[in-house]
Amino acid sequence: MELVFPLICLSRVLVAMPTVVERFVDWTVSWLLMYGEVKLLLVIYLWHPSTRGAGHVYDGFLHLLVAWHEAGIDRGLLELRARARYMTVSQLKAAAAIGQVWLVEAARCVLSQLQAARSGREGATH
Repeated sequence: MELVFPLICLSRVLVAMPTVVERFVDWTVSWLLMYGEVKLLLVIYLWHPSTRGAGHVYDGFLHLLVAWHEAGIDRGLLELRARARYMTVSQLKAAAAIGQVWLVEAARCVLSQLQAARSGREGATH
């Protein structure tokens, strides 16, 4: 549990940092001509496979950070996988129990309707 919390904090920091930087940059330089277009070109550069922009950014900046925390990230992912597996199994067991209850109730309902139909036919013949 203690390894997952730092990973969550790290992911929030990695998402928050560009957001804060973008807000500050937007506030300070949004008056420049073509700022929105340059920002769009940067996103396309990072996204498009032929430019390999995201790969360049990763190799230049993020690779060392990820390599430094690789063991903790791997442990966190293994814990997350184990927790996901446990949650899936427990949810499937709960769904099977609910399904079993519904099936029994449906069988009781059908049986009661069959008995009512039989008693109705028997009453009509007597």
